[in-house]
Amino acid sequence: MSRTVFRNAQVFNGRELAPAGTTVIVEGNRIVQADAGRVKERPGDKVYDLTEKTLMPGMVQSHFHTGFGPDAGNPSPYLGLNMPAAYLGMVAAKNAQIALEFGVTSIIGSSNGDLLDVCLKEAILLGLTKGPRVLPCTREIMASGDSADGSNRAWFMGVANHGLIRVANGVEAIREAIREEVGRGCEIVKLAISDGHGSQPIPEFDYYTRAEIQAAAETAHGRNALIRAHAPSRTGVLECARAGFDIIDHADKIDEQGIEAVLEADATITPSFLWSERFLGFAESWDYANGNFPIGNGFPESRARTVERLEAVRRDFDYTISMLPKMRAAGVRLVLGDDYGFAMMPHGDYASEMEVYVKHGVPPLEVLRWGTANGAEAMKKRGQDLGTIEKGKLADLIVVAGDPTSDVSLFRNPDNVALVLKDGVVEKDLLSHTVVAA
Repeated sequence: MSRTVFRNAQVFNGRELAPAGTTVIVEGNRIVQADAGRVKERPGDKVYDLTEKTLMPGMVQSHFHTGFGPDAGNPSPYLGLNMPAAYLGMVAAKNAQIALEFGVTSIIGSSNGDLLDVCLKEAILLGLTKGPRVLPCTREIMASGDSADGSNRAWFMGVANHGLIRVANGVEAIREAIREEVGRGCEIVKLAISDGHGSQPIPEFDYYTRAEIQAAAETAHGRNALIRAHAPSRTGVLECARAGFDIIDHADKIDEQGIEAVLEADATITPSFLWSERFLGFAESWDYANGNFPIGNGFPESRARTVERLEAVRRDFDYTISMLPKMRAAGVRLVLGDDYGFAMMPHGDYASEMEVYVKHGVPPLEVLRWGTANGAEAMKKRGQDLGTIEKGKLADLIVVAGDPTSDVSLFRNPDNVALVLKDGVVEKDLLSHTVVAA
């Protein structure tokens, strides 16, 4: 079997820079060498000279909405119901191609309707489209009255399809929803626990009870699925961590007690700062001469109430920023991923999220660790062969022109991602190589 040999690269192994002179060899779909030892090339070996380039693990996007993207502007009271499922399937395929082009080789789904994630995973496996490996997510399971439940304003319309939303109230209804969606191919369950991390301030209550949250975790894990939660509130973080949730999205109001609970649970947090930065940038520059600010929860409000609401959203985000150093110092596992697909943050804009964290004091190398080793660890056993460059690991590798461990903005240009290897298969190659003669 021919091998692929990578020489003369700066090697970021997912955790740190490997020693100078490290050579990485891939045979089949596995890494068979990743050290500075002697290499005896064999006839048929493909050899890449990666001088002035960085070899690193494929990236993991840990909060990925496959169906978010351009549409025809159709108004809908429910997320994920803005276009027909067939169209959203094409959006999902395009988003997968974009992600791969930028060096993302794994995505962890974060709620979609019509089993989009499951269908995308199958289409990639069957060769119908290119894309990362997919950990498919359920619809967003939520309680009645959740601010994201379109029925709050569309109750009189009699709409049967609720897009990416699935309402389930009570322990048994939650168990039924999870069993059904996992049975249809989903591998990670998502619950909406509390409001906030969006256009609304974070309230002091959660939509689900402790018993409902615990039942959700037990049912998901009992069916060999992971579980994640939209949980901006302080109590939401605590309840999800104590119930054993695998991923806690946003965790805006986490405190020291929440940090301790997250560490005890070995849970992962997806901060998703880019959405907050972009939303507040839009909100705080809004010209009220054009009318009231257009993003809310669907209920009319006075200008004074809108200003008050947005000021509260700003205070919440400032608090979250203040907790980031504490989470990092404590060793909380943090990962990359955000609500890409909206006009103000399209798929492929992944460098912007990395740049936000660098702006808030996270070193570029650490940001890359969030997007590689940490992302793989967030997938638990499904990611145990991913995220790092080590002998025996799967060959999910990318080559980046320059040094992204000091400059994450390199990921703004997909041409800087010169090679993408997923499961040992070349998915993108802008480089030249030599073949060792027989």
